[in-house]
Amino acid sequence: MRLLLMWLMTMTLLLLLLVMFWEGRVVEGVLVLRFQEDGVAIPDSVAMYEGPLPRDRGLFSLTLCARFQIFFLHTRSVFFQLHDTQLKLENMLLGEVLVERVRFVMNNAWNYQLLKKELWAFRWHHLCFTYDHPKNLISTFLDGELNNVQDFVLKSPVYGNWARLGQNFEPRNSFSGDLTQVNVWDRVLGDDEIQDFANCKTDPQGSYISWEAGWSLKTVSSYNLTLAEFCQQKTGTSYFWFPAVRVKTAHYICEALGSQLPWATSLEDIHNLQNISAVTHPNHDNCHYNFWTSATDEPEEDVWRRSDGKILTDIFWAPYEPNGLRYENCAAVSRYGIADISCEMQSRCAVCTFKKQLRFSLFGICEQELRNVYFVAYQRSIGNVVFIGYGRYHIRIEGNTWVWVDVVNNVTMARMEEADPYFPMGLRWWSLEAPVCDQKIGRRRLTLSPCPRGHFTCNDATCIPIHYRCDLKYDCRDNSDEWDCKRISFPNVSTKSRVQVTLNKHMHTRKADSTGIISSCGTLFQDYQSHLPPRLSGDEDRSLPITLDVIMETIAVQTIEMTMEVAYEIAMTWIDNRLNYLNLKANNSLNKLDIDAVRKLWIPQVNFINTDNIHRTRIDEDVVMFIHRSVNKFYMDPAAPAEVEVYSGKDNTLTIRRKYGTVYKCNFDLNLYPFDAQQCEMHLRITSELKSFLIFEPNNSTVQYLSNPFLIEYEVGQVRLEHDNSGQFSEARVIVPLTRRYGYAILTIYTPTLVLLVVSYTTLFFRTLIFDVRMMSALTVQLVIATLFSQVSASLPKTSYFKMVDIWLIFCIGITFLVIIYHALVDSVANTDSSDPQQNGGMPKVWYVRPAEMPEKLKGPPVHWITAHRLVLFTKITTPLVFAIFNLGYWGYIFSNKISGY
Repeated sequence: MRLLLMWLMTMTLLLLLLVMFWEGRVVEGVLVLRFQEDGVAIPDSVAMYEGPLPRDRGLFSLTLCARFQIFFLHTRSVFFQLHDTQLKLENMLLGEVLVERVRFVMNNAWNYQLLKKELWAFRWHHLCFTYDHPKNLISTFLDGELNNVQDFVLKSPVYGNWARLGQNFEPRNSFSGDLTQVNVWDRVLGDDEIQDFANCKTDPQGSYISWEAGWSLKTVSSYNLTLAEFCQQKTGTSYFWFPAVRVKTAHYICEALGSQLPWATSLEDIHNLQNISAVTHPNHDNCHYNFWTSATDEPEEDVWRRSDGKILTDIFWAPYEPNGLRYENCAAVSRYGIADISCEMQSRCAVCTFKKQLRFSLFGICEQELRNVYFVAYQRSIGNVVFIGYGRYHIRIEGNTWVWVDVVNNVTMARMEEADPYFPMGLRWWSLEAPVCDQKIGRRRLTLSPCPRGHFTCNDATCIPIHYRCDLKYDCRDNSDEWDCKRISFPNVSTKSRVQVTLNKHMHTRKADSTGIISSCGTLFQDYQSHLPPRLSGDEDRSLPITLDVIMETIAVQTIEMTMEVAYEIAMTWIDNRLNYLNLKANNSLNKLDIDAVRKLWIPQVNFINTDNIHRTRIDEDVVMFIHRSVNKFYMDPAAPAEVEVYSGKDNTLTIRRKYGTVYKCNFDLNLYPFDAQQCEMHLRITSELKSFLIFEPNNSTVQYLSNPFLIEYEVGQVRLEHDNSGQFSEARVIVPLTRRYGYAILTIYTPTLVLLVVSYTTLFFRTLIFDVRMMSALTVQLVIATLFSQVSASLPKTSYFKMVDIWLIFCIGITFLVIIYHALVDSVANTDSSDPQQNGGMPKVWYVRPAEMPEKLKGPPVHWITAHRLVLFTKITTPLVFAIFNLGYWGYIFSNKISGY
């Protein structure tokens, strides 16, 4: 029993000791190593691994994880290195970080991984690399989220006998920042394991290299943090203080720093600000009680608004305030509340409030590495701000001058010129003291911007969405978003060298000058020759395709002149890979070029062949030219002192449009008139260069006819576009099918002539004895038809061949002539051997002798009468028969030709 009690007491004591140890470990937290806090690259800031590392333990599949926050980024920031000293294999396993990418090295095979989100300085990040040997895949995880996956074949295992943190044999590759939880596993961690690790839910230790195995430190400081603190980024409000400035300057400073002036809704808020000021800057009593707020009623009296336009209703006014009427339109914090004061006459302290850390960018310095572009703002004393870069640059005030300094090489890059207010935020003039963008000493414009990615920095350092830039309306308060809205960047060649900075594999450098944001670098001459056509990259022997779009608005056809007058628009689209385009919009109408830019470009020339004097395309004030953003991919120009999106000319197209009114000659075949179908064409030919250089693109070229297809004489059919490359030059023909509307001809030609033919035929039924009436009627009909024939012929082109309407009218004249002949024959037959008409009342005797009075031998039907009767009957039968036979052949010929597509 006593032994049992002693055992229980021993176990209880051990349990208490274990709990005390665990509680002490939790309180103590996780070890954090701090490397190069001042950012100075030194070779002996290193932590050596003290755990076992047998060389015979090779790794095929593995995981490397670390948690870090960077202070300063050198050329390459190596946080972990595994080395084999016997074979002198330095980079058996290595981890490296920059801003927008990281690098994982196995067996000296380097693999860059682009990050979906950029790394921030002074902010904790968690990074894991995994290599799955059976699948041959490298995966990268940032802050617990899968970033990307890449194929990779590891031919031999990873091994080593020496590991360290913070160095890679060269000081310029060393790590500056805090580092913790560096572990290596001999397996691939699961996605859930990595996510829990990144979210501070677990603290696993590596099976190959363990963080808790111990590290030997040299020029490295250390401290402890609880696990939860890694995932609690710095929150709360921070403040920058500036003494005695006007309200306009106060607004500028805070907005240019990416913050705003404070606001107070209660006496407690006011006291909090006053207490913070008293603690932070005890020697500036004035800023403890008097500082600007963001409220004003200057636009509308008694309606108080913040600088963003929001109406304020919960203002904690001091007693008897506001009392300034229209003379005091700004608000400031006083001891007992908010008071309205004069905007112009008063000066107060400015307090800029920050909810989170901001990152600044310096534009116009031609830096390839983002670490040399990004800055963080700090305030070390009231009114004094310093901008510390991720890389080698600082922007600070020395004496009374703002300077841009290369702290790594101890070189002053530039000094800021006078400005009002005298702060570097926004677009400012600088005087260079070291070469920048191939520009030596001289004036240069740079922009220090607080704006996040996807925004444009106005000259006063305020931010607007970048798609508001150059959208034909003002969005910046200073209207700077519509300044220098050039769309084209021409290539330039330096007399000494071509300066190129590669972002996304290619980029042309530019500099800023007094004329605008973008201009050439150094002593340059234009490398763009507008008389030469562009050549396709990688396939110089291939002809440049020109897409042709013809939009026909109206057509007027003149049959007599055999012409077609067309009001139309020609659009030509091509690629000019010698150019870069700036700040393109999704709405192509906003990418319009001014006429001065148009005249500098190469533009294909097209001749209109079948016209008088051979007209051609023109470049004048009526031209509309724009850039079509075909691809959304762009890169930022690092030489421009603003956010300038650069789009490649090889991915995006140029389109030029112009309206024309042209008379084209047509070759009409009028054989079937008025039942003919014609085909008129617009003959276009590229004359800028031979077809071996330029060719009409056949697949995407189009033609449209937008107006009513029913013209006065014709109906317009389906307009089509045909290409012809059989000659020296590439040609295209716009084919306009025209079908004549024959209703007018039926109404004015065929119907009247048909009626006249009926009248002519009717004369055959007149009494035979009234020859004069019969003959006069037939002659009148023939005269009318002949007159109609003359009128119709005058309204048609003179041709050497007969038209169907000519045949019809000639037939009508012929058949009326036949009727006249018939009348003459009938009259001649009926009056054969007759007596003198004067003896019988002017009529032939054979028709007026009564049968009873005739001699016996003349009784019965008279022979001449019978012959005349038969002849009249013959004329009545043969005339319609001839008409029917003719119409059968006439209309049969017309219909057969129309069916066969004449």
